[in-house]
Amino acid sequence: SLEATVGFLVENVKRYPEEICQKCKQKAFPADPAKAIHNENAAAHVERVYCSHVYHHDCLIVYMKTPPFEGGKKCLACKNRIYHEKWKVTPELAEARWAHEQARNRELDEVMDFFGDLSVNS
Repeated sequence: SLEATVGFLVENVKRYPEEICQKCKQKAFPADPAKAIHNENAAAHVERVYCSHVYHHDCLIVYMKTPPFEGGKKCLACKNRIYHEKWKVTPELAEARWAHEQARNRELDEVMDFFGDLSVNS
């Protein structure tokens, strides 16, 4: 009853300072609780996915936006599919967005090379 509930909470909260980001393998939370980041868009903000593993906000975004996408992204720790309320994109849409970004980057590189060639020849 109450004792079991309190025991469960204490055991789970006690492990928080030791949890690591599954992507970068760094401690997810700062050693000093006063330095915890409360801005959910900050790079070091901690995101807990439904399988209960944690990722830094930016680590999770980078992982979710890079291939492979087939079958959905899997947690790096337990290999369960990642579900998170901030990430409601289908694998097909994620792959299409990634491909579009890669094409855009190639086009920008070509433009930069073109202008670089112009400045060398001038």
